[in-house]
Amino acid sequence: MRSALSPALAAVLLLTGISAAGAQNYPYEIAKANPAAMAAWRRIVPADYRKQAWIAALEGTAGPLERVSMRGKVFLYGKTCIPHDCGGNFAAFLIAVDGAEASGLLASQTLGVGHRYFGAPDAEARGLLERKIRE
Repeated sequence: MRSALSPALAAVLLLTGISAAGAQNYPYEIAKANPAAMAAWRRIVPADYRKQAWIAALEGTAGPLERVSMRGKVFLYGKTCIPHDCGGNFAAFLIAVDGAEASGLLASQTLGVGHRYFGAPDAEARGLLERKIRE
């Protein structure tokens, strides 16, 4: 069965810079669907956490991605957690769809991290990241 995008959905995807084939629904899909965005995320992940797949590759337990607009750019917005150990172990992220920038916030009881920001989030980004960690 073949399905077609509605004109309205196609327009939204076009305006946000996301192709229908490259739409990401979950964090683990970003690497394949948008390598530039994943590269931006990997650049800011501190060396201490690069072997943690749930942080470095966003391959943890996660809900669907959201898209938010800040400073005229569209960002992928979400969080992941350690599989089977979500309680108190989250990494929240904001990644520009165009791959120009990324920021994150790690809070992990298992890793002994209270709150650690990645990248250089401004006040607006910090507020979004903190809100996502608390959800």
